[in-house]
Amino acid sequence: IDQTNIIYQPAGGSTYELIGSKQVSIIGQEEKHACTLLTGISAGGNLLPFHMVYDGKTKWSLPLSKAPSYNEALAMNFQFVFSNTDIYWSTFDTMCTYI
Repeated sequence: IDQTNIIYQPAGGSTYELIGSKQVSIIGQEEKHACTLLTGISAGGNLLPFHMVYDGKTKWSLPLSKAPSYNEALAMNFQFVFSNTDIYWSTFDTMCTYI
């Protein structure tokens, strides 16, 4: 099993400010919208379904059923779960639902 975070829209690395400014803020740098993707291979060599973990405590944290390609993802056995926390990281509980 391996996991990685997926950032929906990475913050840009460029900014503009007056020369000599003491602080330059980058729009969106402090704000991160992401989820965690778990994937694995069984002992028999079969690819396990993708397991997407989102922050939040209800089903409203998950993609809407009318989202583009949602039904296609379900047909490929994607699993969409919420972390039941304020972070999108995989937890012991979400790992148990994957296994």
